[in-house]
Amino acid sequence: KYVDTTLRRVTQQRYIHATRGRDYQNTPNVRWIVGFSGGKDMKSILKNLAMPGDLIWAVPFSQPDEMPWISCTNPDKIEAATREIESSDKVLVTKFASLADALARLAEEKSDTCMTVLCGSLYLVADLYRELQIDPFTRNMPRAIRSKVVALTKVKSNRKEGRKEIIRAVVEAADNYDYVWVFSVANMRNQYLKQVRHNFKTSRFFLGNNKVMAKALGNDPESEIKQNIHKISESLVGDVGLLFTNDNVETVKKNFDSFSAQDYPRAGNIAAYRVVVPGGEVLRGYTKEPFPNNMEPELRELGMPTLLQSGKITIESDFVICEKGDRLTPQQSRLLKHFWEKMAEFKVKLLCYWHNNGDFVELESNQNTTSKAKDDSASGEDSDEDME
Repeated sequence: KYVDTTLRRVTQQRYIHATRGRDYQNTPNVRWIVGFSGGKDMKSILKNLAMPGDLIWAVPFSQPDEMPWISCTNPDKIEAATREIESSDKVLVTKFASLADALARLAEEKSDTCMTVLCGSLYLVADLYRELQIDPFTRNMPRAIRSKVVALTKVKSNRKEGRKEIIRAVVEAADNYDYVWVFSVANMRNQYLKQVRHNFKTSRFFLGNNKVMAKALGNDPESEIKQNIHKISESLVGDVGLLFTNDNVETVKKNFDSFSAQDYPRAGNIAAYRVVVPGGEVLRGYTKEPFPNNMEPELRELGMPTLLQSGKITIESDFVICEKGDRLTPQQSRLLKHFWEKMAEFKVKLLCYWHNNGDFVELESNQNTTSKAKDDSASGEDSDEDME
C-alpha cells in the first residue's frame, strides 16, 4: 500500500509489525518492488516498510499520457534514500531499468520463502496491469470473495404451466357441470365477489385470460369440447368470467339479480350524480359530522380551498367535487371517500349461458352491448389468475 501522510505511515507500520512481529530471525523476508513519483518522502516510507533481511527493488514507471506534471523518481534516488535508514546495512537494494526487467528477474527467482509486494505510485500499478495484460474492468480480474450473485426470490415464473393448469381445470369443469354462464362485473370488488361465490358453494368461478379459457372450451365447431360450447368462447370479450354450475336458470338469475353493493368510486369511474359541499363549516355524511381539524391539510392538498378557523375546517363558498357524468380523477375519488359518497355499485350481470344438451341462450340485456364490448376489447387481457 502506498504510504504518504503521517497517519497512514503510522497505520502501515503498526499493520506490518502486527502481521510480521519483531522476531526478525524467523520472519519471512519481503521483496519490495517500489517506484515513486517526484516529491514523496521516500526515506520515511522506506523506514516503515523495510526490515532487516528485506529486499528493495527500485524501478521506474512509464510517463502517463498527457500528464507532463507527473515525474518518476530515478531508481538511483530510491537507493540513496534506502541507504539513509537505520537498518540499511541489512537491506539489499537492487536497481532495474524498467518494471519488465524486475518481473523477468522475479520469474527466475527459485526461492519461495520471500513474499513479493509491489507498492508506491499507482502509475506503477498501472504498468503492472499492462505487463500482465490484466483489464481491471473485465472478468479477467480476480473475483472478490464477497462478490456473489444473490437471488431475491426462489420463485420461478412458469406462465406456460399455469395456462395448461387453467385449461385442464376448465375442461374438467365443463364435464362435471350442466350449465356454463358468462358474466361481467361492474365496479369489481373482491370482498363482494367473495360473497357471490359463497352463494354458489357447489359451483366454480373462473376469472382469467379470456383467450386461455376460450381455447380450453374451443374457439370453433371443429375444436369445441362440447356441442355448441364454442359460442361461449365467442362471448368471452372484455372483463368477463365463467360460472360452472348445476343450479337451474331461474335460481342463478334470482341470486344475481338480488345481490348488489354500494362502494366508493375509484379513479376513472363515471360520477353518478353531482356532489357539492356547501360553504361554511365542512361537514360530511347524512349525519353532518364535522371533519377533525387535522384533516385540513389533506383536504387542501386535494383541491379544496379550506381554512382552519377556531379549530373548525371551513370554506368560504360552495365547492363542487364532481358533476354528473364526470370521469373521476384520483383527487376527486379520494374526496368522495372522505365525504362518504358511495356512488359505485357492485353488480354482476349475466350475459349468456350454455346447457350440456347443446342449447346456447344469449340474454336480452346482453344483445345490445355485445358488439360494443367487442370493439372496446383490448388485445392484452387480464392475468392468468384462476379464482375458484
